[in-house]
Amino acid sequence: MLRPGQRIEPHTGFLNCRLIGHLSLLTPPGCSFRVGNETRYWERGKAWVFNDTIEHEAYNPTDQTRVILLFEIWRPELIADEQRLISALLEASDNFGGQPEL
Repeated sequence: MLRPGQRIEPHTGFLNCRLIGHLSLLTPPGCSFRVGNETRYWERGKAWVFNDTIEHEAYNPTDQTRVILLFEIWRPELIADEQRLISALLEASDNFGGQPEL
């Protein structure tokens, strides 16, 4: 959820083993999302998937709240054993209280 006038500052993810999906649920005209050098505008009911290790940001210049469904998917080239190992790493990191230093 991104409230009216709010912006999610440019940032990057820390692991490229997953892709991030965004599905537009309630998105007033004018709400934008930038990944790298590409800026897109939300369209209700449409989704996209991106690598969040590339710098990205979101902006809601409207007077309405923007709502999306955010989800993660494994990169398709990862095999099941790799997915299990990465899951164990992330779980251990969560239990320890922070993100792993890579």
